[in-house]
Amino acid sequence: MKRLIFTLTAAVLLFTGCSKKQTPQEIAQMKESARTHQWYFFTKNGFEKTSLPQRSGISSLKPWTETLRCSDSGIDSKGLGCLVVNRLGIILLGEDGVPVLMQDMELFSDTTASSLIFDNGNPYITLSRSSFFNKDAALDVNKSEENPDRPYLVRCDFENRAFFPVVTYGDLKLASGGEITGTRFDGKNFLISAKYMDHSKTYFNYYKFNSLDDLKAMSPFTQEGKIIMTETTEAAYRKENSPARYSEAPKRVKNLLKSIPSTFDFVIECKNAGGVSPRYFTTTLDADGLTHASTIISDGWICAVFSDGTTYFNGALEGRHIVNSGKNMAFRLPKLPEGYVYSSFCISGNKMAVSWEESDFYKTGRSGFLVVDLGKVLYGDL
Repeated sequence: MKRLIFTLTAAVLLFTGCSKKQTPQEIAQMKESARTHQWYFFTKNGFEKTSLPQRSGISSLKPWTETLRCSDSGIDSKGLGCLVVNRLGIILLGEDGVPVLMQDMELFSDTTASSLIFDNGNPYITLSRSSFFNKDAALDVNKSEENPDRPYLVRCDFENRAFFPVVTYGDLKLASGGEITGTRFDGKNFLISAKYMDHSKTYFNYYKFNSLDDLKAMSPFTQEGKIIMTETTEAAYRKENSPARYSEAPKRVKNLLKSIPSTFDFVIECKNAGGVSPRYFTTTLDADGLTHASTIISDGWICAVFSDGTTYFNGALEGRHIVNSGKNMAFRLPKLPEGYVYSSFCISGNKMAVSWEESDFYKTGRSGFLVVDLGKVLYGDL
């Protein structure tokens, strides 16, 4: 989540004060080896292999909403992992670990793709435009939406590798010039924020909408009565989108990270496989500038990846026995160069894909992903 500024923290700091059951020496650092992992970097046409992130094709630093980077990730109800790549498409990670690109340049070329959610087993993403960095964003309340059929919510058909718009900006009926700045889905209702500008003054409105019909069956064009939409308050929106105290995090998350000392503060994103929008939990009320971690909870396992590559796992991969007799396992992904961070990840079968990027405040340079063979890392497969 880019609005939470990532900070790299040395592993020695992360594990200072850990109990005897978990010492720094017990957390193995993955070494550069083709046996366990493969690096990839994003290009305007897809992705390519690379030996190391810093040896990827040169990419100038651009605002994170306008450049190639992984903006979200998830796992569907069938266990298929995917990475949402801004300005490109979606990368699917099959059980064989071979990444495959779903691409639609008409949808992705001039919009920001994010907010991967699932409804009735179907994956959806949102498309928006940044008013700060996208010249096509129309915030002036006196300027009407040039294309009312511009997609906002898009269904992703992984099986057929295709995209189908289901809710348009015309369906939302925003005041002229409105641009979506945030989306949250709780399984029934969508909660959104919209930004406007009137005589150089910027303001926000907040809305809640749902549909009586299955999203999958919706028309890709603007149509009266597709959704039921009402205004809500800023307080209601902030309440649903603000990080909660870490003490309120799911029990499985706290058990997975119990060896981390209480003096170390972080914010963690928690997703459920095939689930709705993630929840965020923080160890301190001041969540700005904290080390970020991503967690996915599935029926058979739970995994957390910190921005410095420290990874925790508990459970069993699909079709495999429980790792380490049910005890937590921890390892560190290959060390990234200074100024680079890990972010979103997904798991399919025995493989894990973890996104990485060169980060400088609100800008992103080189970016890509790492595919890790968890069969070798967790089970010692030959």
